[in-house]
Amino acid sequence: MADIESDLSVMRKAGQVTTGEPAINPKVVKVTAGKLPTATIADCVDITHWTLIDKASKKPVPLPTTRLIKYGSIASLEKWGTKWMVTKLTAQEQSC
Repeated sequence: MADIESDLSVMRKAGQVTTGEPAINPKVVKVTAGKLPTATIADCVDITHWTLIDKASKKPVPLPTTRLIKYGSIASLEKWGTKWMVTKLTAQEQSC
């Protein structure tokens, strides 16, 4: 959550907003029962239709051509009471 809030703060300061949304299709990889149930979820995040826009000019912000547009993501979760809570979210630095 701290990483996301930091990214959003940097974007706000730069006068940037996003349009569109990432495409996700998460899959449960592992669930472990016990006193504190845990789960691992894997995904391939596709940001093809997620565009960074300069708020003032309304034009797309140029981004590096080498950035990953589809990348793996792994989430670790714990079950707290009746709700599953994400305790760690890791973007993989490789294409999927």
